[in-house]
Amino acid sequence: MRTIALRLRKNGPALTPGARCPGELPAKSLPLLEKSLKKQWKCYRRQLKRCQKQFTEKTIHDCRVEARRLVSTVELLGGFLSAARVRKVERALKRHIGTFEGLRDTQVQLPLIGKLQRDFPAARPFYAFLQKRENRLIKSTRKAIKRAATQRLDRLIGGCRDEVRARRRKCPAPKAVALLLRSVDRAFARAGQLRARIDPRNTDTIHRTRLAFKKFRYMVETLVPCLPKPADKLLDAMRHYQTMMGDIQDAEVLQLALKKFLRKGPLAADAARHLDKELLRRRQRLIDIYMGASAQMGQFWPWKGPSCAAPAAAPNSTPRSL
Repeated sequence: MRTIALRLRKNGPALTPGARCPGELPAKSLPLLEKSLKKQWKCYRRQLKRCQKQFTEKTIHDCRVEARRLVSTVELLGGFLSAARVRKVERALKRHIGTFEGLRDTQVQLPLIGKLQRDFPAARPFYAFLQKRENRLIKSTRKAIKRAATQRLDRLIGGCRDEVRARRRKCPAPKAVALLLRSVDRAFARAGQLRARIDPRNTDTIHRTRLAFKKFRYMVETLVPCLPKPADKLLDAMRHYQTMMGDIQDAEVLQLALKKFLRKGPLAADAARHLDKELLRRRQRLIDIYMGASAQMGQFWPWKGPSCAAPAAAPNSTPRSL
């Protein structure tokens, strides 16, 4: 089995084959993940309470991350759970995550437009528009998240743990490990299928690929504690790969926000056109960067080895720019 070694290049971290790396999931993986589900549920609950008490951009981000990790843990254990139970957990957590979407998008957009105010006059009123939106969303989102209840989720997660425990007792260790890996295989195959269908002229195709890849990436991160040594460089590369697609989606949402703003307020046609053209140019640049690196996805899986064969420099993270 080949390991992954990182090197840097202009359009993001590239992956090249390293030496052979031994190691497979140990038989104790399932009990560890069973405990991980309980731990992840506690982490999410703790982070949600923190966000309810201290409503900041950081606590919002951390709460979203913990929610996604919890979803990925449940999906990773999907071979031991009924499909209906998995769907219920996904829907419940999706509602929690969705509470933050509008505010999170606006908070990403503000610094991006702030940098353009000096060179693009239309960016100044647009920035003020986004600030007003942020203030409004902070109030409504804070109220919504304070009302977020966890009792139903607690019962669902408890049911998941009971079901996994019961099925594990009847499942030989080799088969249990195979079921875990099959969950990851399916998630990766889905991401690969969507990547193959990407049309760079349609950012929705990139967005769908990003969502599928994010599910796969979180599954791999959940599996890391089951391995003798985490491959930090590989995980960094996967985060970078996802970020490239995320930056495109941020640029697309920003473009839609600008169109909404232009429909509402009077703005000189030339100034509006110049800003719109600049945002389109930057979005296209991000698409070009990702398309130049998109094939790297094929090197993220299968991955049985826990460590990298050669030292490597950490990848430069994609800047949160357009």
